[in-house]
Amino acid sequence: MSVELKNITKAFGSTEVLKDVNIRIEKGEFFVLLGPSGSGKSTLLRIIAGLEEPDRGEILINGQRVNELDPSKRNIAMVFQNYALYPHMNVFNNISFPLKMRGVKKEEIISKVREVANLLNITHLLDKYPYQLSGGEQQRVALARALVRDPEVFLLDEPLSNLDAKLRVKLRFELRKLLHDQLGITTIYVTHDQIEAMTMADRIAVINKGALMQIGTPTELYEKPKNTFIATFIGTPSMNLIMARVEDNAIKVFGRRIIVRDKTRLPEGDIILGIRPQDIKVGEPSIARLKLAGEEKLGSGYILHLNFENSELLLYLERETAAVKGEFIPVLFDGPLYLFDSSTEELVTKIDNYEV
Repeated sequence: MSVELKNITKAFGSTEVLKDVNIRIEKGEFFVLLGPSGSGKSTLLRIIAGLEEPDRGEILINGQRVNELDPSKRNIAMVFQNYALYPHMNVFNNISFPLKMRGVKKEEIISKVREVANLLNITHLLDKYPYQLSGGEQQRVALARALVRDPEVFLLDEPLSNLDAKLRVKLRFELRKLLHDQLGITTIYVTHDQIEAMTMADRIAVINKGALMQIGTPTELYEKPKNTFIATFIGTPSMNLIMARVEDNAIKVFGRRIIVRDKTRLPEGDIILGIRPQDIKVGEPSIARLKLAGEEKLGSGYILHLNFENSELLLYLERETAAVKGEFIPVLFDGPLYLFDSSTEELVTKIDNYEV
């Protein structure tokens, strides 16, 4: 079942939380709404579910306008961040509750509950109560309660945010496998975690301050960010942004000139130069010698914090450097350069072929 949002606008009082959002989600797609806290992504999810009404715009499900349709008739299931399990009911009754409300026969309820419990490997928990379950088990029960309805659209609002890091990694893989690969349900997933989004999504819509910034596959967002917000929000560590200048079709940065080898014609004047920490190396021939302010050990590698003028540049290394804090180390560029307009912060061009 496809979902389409046309010019969705929503305000709470004088605060506009969604501004003319246009998105089309295809049938069977695992689609992620990504953005920082307060960006409007959860409000958008609630509008799709019918729990909030837009001030302007249309919600189309399978091409049919559903703005006036009661939430219970949209055949949409939603899982919230806090799971919202009924504490006085055991797991079986929590899962079966939507079916009982629909007047489904007892024999069919038992069959469907056991089917979905088996799918999520929680059959052994059916007689337990929510307070007896771990966070991961409660999350599975909440998913089971939603799935038992046989929804055509599945909405998830940060369902993994209350879990520890190891369990989040395990369950995000299982969620994607279950909802997309096994069941093929159209899924709209809200998160502020860009790693979660990148590993789970077919496509991602990045939202900031109620505005839709960019829609694309994880690879598209990483390799060709539309603006500096996307560039710094997608990717870990965050992309470096450095003020530079274009003169005579060459980029001037750190007092050095970067010559573009292809025929790209660059706009003259001030520019924002972006480069990812993974694409900066230590060694010669260097583009600059920068002061080491400190380092972070990640286990899989090291992030160096380098100072230049009043700014900081991040560099990612797989191996520890012999440099010590306060030492000036030589760095060179060894990857794509991104040029952003200094006024609009929109991407001007990506440069792969250059020399210093």
